[in-house]
Amino acid sequence: MEHKKKPDAPTWITLPINGETLDVLRVWQLNDTSHKWPETAILRARTTGAKQQVENDGALLQFLNDNDIFSKDVNAILPRVSVPPGPVPCNPPHWNFLLVHGRASNTVVVEVPCFE
Repeated sequence: MEHKKKPDAPTWITLPINGETLDVLRVWQLNDTSHKWPETAILRARTTGAKQQVENDGALLQFLNDNDIFSKDVNAILPRVSVPPGPVPCNPPHWNFLLVHGRASNTVVVEVPCFE
């Protein structure tokens, strides 16, 4: 049985977005060639300003493409989904966004509450 070498685990990086910063994890880099699609990334906004940048489709689209968040450019941000926050807010507050990038280069954004 032939074993394929697993890629190195992606690590969190911090990137600028219009005067704010986002933490980014390119989870899709763990995909092997037989499971290329969909690609997934996680963005973490640690300030309200960074959260607002992610919620702006134009700013987010430019950020994704300028920083090569996915293997190819994103054409469009599809309608978003938000998971309701839990009963206990995170301290300090932050916001997580799960992005799923499909073969047609459209991306779905799911806002997920932070977990304590």
